[in-house]
Amino acid sequence: MNGTLNRRMVVVSLFLAVIVVPRGFAQAARVFLSGTGTDAGDCSNAAAPCRSLQYAIDQAAAGAEVVVVSSGGYGGAFITKSITVNAPTGVVAFVGRTISVQIGTSDTVTLRGLSMNGAVFGDANGIHLAAGGTLNVENTVISSFANDGIYDTAALAHLWVHNCDFKKNGSAGIEVALGSAVIENSRAVENVNYGVIGRSGTAVAIRNSVAQRNFIAFYAIGGTTELIVDSCLATHNGYGVYSQAAVGTTTTVVRIGESVMMSNATANLFVDGGGQIISQGGNRIGGATGGTTGFTSTEAQQ
Repeated sequence: MNGTLNRRMVVVSLFLAVIVVPRGFAQAARVFLSGTGTDAGDCSNAAAPCRSLQYAIDQAAAGAEVVVVSSGGYGGAFITKSITVNAPTGVVAFVGRTISVQIGTSDTVTLRGLSMNGAVFGDANGIHLAAGGTLNVENTVISSFANDGIYDTAALAHLWVHNCDFKKNGSAGIEVALGSAVIENSRAVENVNYGVIGRSGTAVAIRNSVAQRNFIAFYAIGGTTELIVDSCLATHNGYGVYSQAAVGTTTTVVRIGESVMMSNATANLFVDGGGQIISQGGNRIGGATGGTTGFTSTEAQQ
């Protein structure tokens, strides 16, 4: 009798644990972040927001949104799931450390409205896309990191950049080492080496964007690299467009259409080894310093 009673009590206890415990571990569909918040609770109530970006992301469910409700400094983060971080107009969401994104190939991360500056801590990169997936970066300023504003090393990833500024980074505004990228309505200014660089095996499209006072504005290097430059301006750089490949190869290709490459100090267009720069038409090349030549061929507009 006592044995039967004890077994029933155990079953009831386990049942209560199953129905009660998960409520304490549920992750929120929307999490709030504030410069006056506290890293406690699940931050799903706008009246009780989180304080740090990493804590807010940890409380959020996959596919959820972190909403920045007031200006402040929020630190870096390591992101491993689909999520949106949204700082609306009028809110300064300052981030001085690296945001690392390492997600699955079906995941999507969106970072919107951030103000990232690496001058104080000296981290290598503003955003490092290490694995993925799709990364959207929108309405964001990334400046003064030791190496790159965005560093993409994810072979299967898709990087989308819209309406962003990259300033005074120690190497590149955007470096695509693997995968593919689309960059539009953005500016790369005074980065030490490159505005945008696409390395071997990458496909990078740049549209309606400006590169100024970089060593090289738009740079394609290595085998099977394709760089598309459409409706862009490169001026007052060392080089406007630079295409570099091993001698005897022709797999590094830059295609330029409806763009302005003027007044770049060494060359507006420069080919090294087997690199190609192909005009798609409608370009204006010239200015006081960089010359008027450099296309390896021209393709008629369709």
